[in-house]
Amino acid sequence: MSWHDIILSDKSSHRIRLHVLFWLLWWVYFAATYYYYIQVGLQQITFGNLSSILILKTFLLLLVHILSCYAFIYFLLPQYLLRAKYFSFVIGVILLSGLLLFVGYYIHLLVFPIIDRAYHNSLPKTNTIWWISVNSVLINAPKIIAAASALKLVKRWYLKQKEKERIEKEKLITDLQLLKAQIRPVFLFSSLDHIYNYARNRSPKAPELLLKFSDLLSYLLYECDEAWVKLDRELQMMKVYMAMEKIRYGEQLDLEFQIKGSTQDKTIAPLLLLPFIESSFNQCFGHVEQSWINLEITIDKNILTMKLMNGVDPEKNQQALEAPEIINVEKRLRLLYPGNYELKMYAEQEIYMTLLRINLDEGSGLQPATSSTAFNIQKSISTHAVN
Repeated sequence: MSWHDIILSDKSSHRIRLHVLFWLLWWVYFAATYYYYIQVGLQQITFGNLSSILILKTFLLLLVHILSCYAFIYFLLPQYLLRAKYFSFVIGVILLSGLLLFVGYYIHLLVFPIIDRAYHNSLPKTNTIWWISVNSVLINAPKIIAAASALKLVKRWYLKQKEKERIEKEKLITDLQLLKAQIRPVFLFSSLDHIYNYARNRSPKAPELLLKFSDLLSYLLYECDEAWVKLDRELQMMKVYMAMEKIRYGEQLDLEFQIKGSTQDKTIAPLLLLPFIESSFNQCFGHVEQSWINLEITIDKNILTMKLMNGVDPEKNQQALEAPEIINVEKRLRLLYPGNYELKMYAEQEIYMTLLRINLDEGSGLQPATSSTAFNIQKSISTHAVN
């Protein structure tokens, strides 16, 4: 716990220590200023036993400061000022000021002479008691009240911010769970539908599909509940899904998948890349010519770059950009990697391309793609179109 967390903490143990420390520091300051004012101010007084008499007098005045301060920050401030009852607040401040002056005056008039006689100290002149009372109570009390009120308001703001962050975090977790819940049925029902069709036709590929589906199902039901998963595990599931789709399409699909760089000790949000793969297969379905998908994933330090190209019917280009699974994953990217990702999607004639760059280290920013990257993208598109 940092120092500002301790200062602004709402725990009773921390509050008591901080209050005691706060008033001890103020007592030292007030004792010094009170002594200085008495010695060089309106009158000269020689304290007999300086330590005892000064401590006793300033302690009595400190009690007045404490009571007035707590009356202000725990009653006038929350009951009137923070509720915009300004007239009642002004009346309360006037009454508190009058009470302070009254109490300070009678302490100097009736109590301090008893202390002075007990310590054989010279008595103050009565014509200066009002000025001493004004200085020791009516001038010094507002100083500590202002300081305590500022700390109270800062603490109130801090706790509200922490509560707001807590609510936003809970909302974020809920949103992410809902988004992931929307993804899982898509994969499950799509895969089950394929397996059912092969099993109904008694295809020898059905057992292989079922085996791969069991691995995919285990990942979706158990491992995806974690906030972060190992990158190599996520990529492994992508391979399983693509292998299942390859079995489905057979020779009608030209599929290429490459991984460059080390995935060791890297983590990623689960089901973040799979929706793009699923969308690319959906776009290939019904393509008039040879269906093809080219996927390249590069890991450079903490930067993951995914280049995904696939053939698409020209009439479905706009539908590909507005696919529900893509809209869903964009929301997750904004929530999980704010400012740490870049997503670009291109549609050109019969080619659809997705470029995704993610900084897997959440603490650092993601630089935008350079012009050379854009040139390489266009070059790749042109080359594939020619071939």
